[in-house]
Amino acid sequence: MSSVLVIGLGAMGGAMAVRLTKCGVNVQGYDISTTAVERFTAAGGKGTSNLSEALSGTDVVITSLPNDEILWSVLRSELIEKLRPEQSFVEMSTILPQTMTAIAEELNGKVAEIVDAPVSGGPNEALAQKLSILVGVDGELKQSTHDVLSHLGSVNLLGKVGNGKTLKLVNNMISMANVAVFTEAFQLGKELGLEYQAMYDVLQNSGGSSTMLKKRIPYVLDDDFSARFSVNLAEKDTGLALRMAHQQKYPTPMLANVHQKYEDAVSRGLGEEDTVSLLKLHRR
Repeated sequence: MSSVLVIGLGAMGGAMAVRLTKCGVNVQGYDISTTAVERFTAAGGKGTSNLSEALSGTDVVITSLPNDEILWSVLRSELIEKLRPEQSFVEMSTILPQTMTAIAEELNGKVAEIVDAPVSGGPNEALAQKLSILVGVDGELKQSTHDVLSHLGSVNLLGKVGNGKTLKLVNNMISMANVAVFTEAFQLGKELGLEYQAMYDVLQNSGGSSTMLKKRIPYVLDDDFSARFSVNLAEKDTGLALRMAHQQKYPTPMLANVHQKYEDAVSRGLGEEDTVSLLKLHRR
């Protein structure tokens, strides 16, 4: 079985590292945050703050980091020079497709394979092996890498490197727009005398239903806006999608409106709450 190094033990990286560990995979977890390393260790993992040591003897190197800039920083500070030809590099962050292809160019010839593998789903889905993994790879995905990823969920092969990041941003365009629409609509219904529970009971089985509605309206019913996927992340991802579209010279006026909604929520102090807290923007 492959040995794995997970670089980035935040909400997603940490959950994936825990899941792989529980599946019997030999996992090491690296993060510059002592708290993140200690959290992974407390969950039964092997955490480290020594990247050089962690890289030795590792077959698959996974990165799961907050943004393009931090990923580049980690790569250029020491990771690129210390990766070995027999290792697989699997990039699972949500970043621009152009960043992914540039990284692939930098790593070309330095590792056995370069895998573009962002995910749809959150930490709970990672722990339950229910992620949808969006894989772009030039050539065939190694069976050993496929086996590692399959512990986390379904592996969807999408063609070349960069395609995974593209579909991740397209997915988040749709899902974050959906949250923006149904929060606005739910609060309108409330203003007109309907109860949240009554609306949810009907709409979850009606034409207005969606995965996001079914997943997030129960948080509203419990008055629980703690972040499963935060407004800050939604603002970041819709912003990345706008940049992707702009680089393609492809107009996305609806996306621009949705991104502004999340920017508004961040400016009103809702950034650390769940995306469904957009509903609060419409309360009077």
